[in-house]
Amino acid sequence: MKNHNNLADSQIHKPKGFAPARARSVSTKNSNNEVEWVKGNYSTDTAITCRADIAGDLQHRHITVYSNYDALKYAVYFQITAATIMATPSGYNGVIAVDVTASGSGSTSSQVSTALHTALNGHTDFTSTRSSETGVVTLEDVMTSTDVTDYSTGFSFSISKTEIINEMLITDSTGEMKWTPYAPLMGASSDKNYVHIQNVTSSVWVVTHNLDKYCAVAVVDSAGTVVIGQVDYNSLNQTTLTFKSTFSGKAYFN
Repeated sequence: MKNHNNLADSQIHKPKGFAPARARSVSTKNSNNEVEWVKGNYSTDTAITCRADIAGDLQHRHITVYSNYDALKYAVYFQITAATIMATPSGYNGVIAVDVTASGSGSTSSQVSTALHTALNGHTDFTSTRSSETGVVTLEDVMTSTDVTDYSTGFSFSISKTEIINEMLITDSTGEMKWTPYAPLMGASSDKNYVHIQNVTSSVWVVTHNLDKYCAVAVVDSAGTVVIGQVDYNSLNQTTLTFKSTFSGKAYFN
């Protein structure tokens, strides 16, 4: 009889839930004494290929889309024959209407994808692009979220994930384990940074910094006074800063 400590690696069972756990995950016990996998962060791009409507059959059909870190779950539904609002399905946090009523029943795949891009890119939680050649709509830079899935549309999806590098495992303010970015130990001078100069007074600054990361942001007005505002990460390379009043100044991205 072999003792457990003498077993070869190939003979030792994997921990509970190992099969569905994604790469760069760590098994921990949470505050509810439940074993869970804490996954490293990643950015997801989802290419969505739409189909044409057939005699209004896409009316109120939907796909399921999650915002950053699965904070919100949306039913993205299609208005084809009428602009009636679909009730939020059970288990969802909200709905996003895709208005295709201008072309209506029998809309081409191009018309459907154009309306989908308009709805997604116009929503505060998402950024999308649309290929003028193929009509494919790409939902871009969604952070550490459940994959987009089809509920009833018949659309197809191609999903690409980019792992976030330079992360460390910490405990957050509630004592839970989480992965978070860290500055390289080589020193702050080796880290990428960007200074945005806002010459035009505004309460909303949209800044493209091209640092390929979710930055820490510090803002000062023209007098050098620190100003606190809302920071929304549009993507790894663009951030929107929203303030209660209009002013000019600088924003420091690190």
